[in-house]
Amino acid sequence: MKYFAALPLVAGLAAAQSTYVMSAAAVASPAAEGAQTHTVTVGGLKPVSTGMAPFLGYTPEAITAAIGDTVKFVFMQKNHTATQSTFAAPCNAMANGMDSGFKPNPMGMTGAEFEWTMTVNTLDPLWFYCKQKNGTHCGKGMVMSINAATTGDKTHADFKQLAISKNGTDLTSAAIQSVGATAAAAASTVTVLAGDGTGSTATASGAAATASIAQGQGLTGDGQACSCSCLCGVNSFPAAAAQNAFGGFPAMFPS
Repeated sequence: MKYFAALPLVAGLAAAQSTYVMSAAAVASPAAEGAQTHTVTVGGLKPVSTGMAPFLGYTPEAITAAIGDTVKFVFMQKNHTATQSTFAAPCNAMANGMDSGFKPNPMGMTGAEFEWTMTVNTLDPLWFYCKQKNGTHCGKGMVMSINAATTGDKTHADFKQLAISKNGTDLTSAAIQSVGATAAAAASTVTVLAGDGTGSTATASGAAATASIAQGQGLTGDGQACSCSCLCGVNSFPAAAAQNAFGGFPAMFPS
C-alpha cells in the first residue's frame, strides 16, 4: 500500500525537476539574455583652430550587433538624421527603410526627444546616412553601418568612400586618392611668370617660365573629405613677402 502511494509523489518530483531544467535552459538562452544596447552619437562638436565646430559624423560609425540588440542614436549639434540606405546608393533613402527623421538639437541638450532607437532584426549589413541638405552631410562622409564586412568587399570604408565619391561636392574625381611625393603634375593652362619682385618677368634664357598644378583628393584625420591643388614650378613671389604665412600669396593663385 505504501509503495503505490509513493508513486504519485515520485512522479510529481520528476515533473518538478523537469520543469526546473526547462526553465533554467530558457534563462540561459542567448536570445533571452544576450541582447545589448549600442549607443551611437550623431553629430556633436569637434575642436578646431578657432574653437569648436559641428562634427559631421557618427560615433562610432560602424558597429557589430546581434539579432535582438538595440541601437540607440543620440542626436547632438546641430540637426541630423539616421536614415537607412542601400550600399549602392549611400545618400538616398531606401524604400520602406528606417528613418529617425530630423532631430534638431543646436544646444547639445540631453533628453528622450533627442534620441531614436531601433532593434536589429537581421545579421545582414544595415547602412545609414544623414539626409541633411539633400545628402550634403552624407557626401562629406556622414554615414554609419551595422554589421558591415570588416574585410573584403562592402566594408564600412567602402561605403563611406562611395558616399563621398558619389555625393561629395568638393571632389573632382570619383576615386579618393592621395598625392605622393612622386606624383606627376596634372596638365594645366596656368602660366606663372618668374621675376624678382621688381616687375621683371624674363628668365635667364629670356623665355617666360611656366608651372603646372597637381590635383589631389583624400580624407582628413577625422574622416572628412578634402581636396588640394599643388602649384609646381617657379614662382614670382616678391622677396620676403608673407614670410611664415599659411595659405599662399594674395592674387597669386587662380580662383
